[in-house]
Amino acid sequence: MKKILIVCFIVGIVFAFSTNSYAGWELYDDFNSGQIDTQKWEIQESSTAITVENGRVKFVHQEGNANDNSWLIIIQNPETVIGIKAEITVVSCQGDVRARVSGYAGKIGVNNIWSSLQFKASDQRIYSEAGLEGPPPNLTWGGNLFWVRYPEPIAMLGNTFNCKMMFENDKITYEVAGLGKMTYRYSSPKNPADIFFRGVGTKSENGDGPCTVYFDDVYVFRP
Repeated sequence: MKKILIVCFIVGIVFAFSTNSYAGWELYDDFNSGQIDTQKWEIQESSTAITVENGRVKFVHQEGNANDNSWLIIIQNPETVIGIKAEITVVSCQGDVRARVSGYAGKIGVNNIWSSLQFKASDQRIYSEAGLEGPPPNLTWGGNLFWVRYPEPIAMLGNTFNCKMMFENDKITYEVAGLGKMTYRYSSPKNPADIFFRGVGTKSENGDGPCTVYFDDVYVFRP
């Protein structure tokens, strides 16, 4: 009887830790349906082929297109989402292509606060950034507010990273499981967002590639 109680106690601890680690988070998509659910996602493929393979969404980012962005964009009540969590696996990658989790955190004056957690395999680098973009339709980059990278090098190819980003009233937090958390605190009050973009995707500034990235188990946090 005592042994049974000990086993139950241990199982209870494991369950508590696993539950608390996802407290407040809801699963948005695990891609186990075998296809991209267009009731959940807006697809912006650009030069990238986006498919579902073995329960993960696969981005194959092609070379030859400078300033190329490809996205799966959350479309189910994105204005209520203040956090996004995802698993990222970079299988192969050339040049400056990076995988990323991104979104707008609010505004400072008329400028939007763009925030991103980026995985650049060619440099074995993971970094977080926040910066200002001018108002639509041009969204001109106005410079960084915050840019910090995790200690390098990071063995990225073939490894899966669980990452999350939170938009809070006074700060943005970035976290990669096993590597730690970074925090950007606003130096002055920000205004509420009027663009509610939240998404996962790939980008190349120079037109490099190809790059193959998988995303899985996308969670969202709603207050």
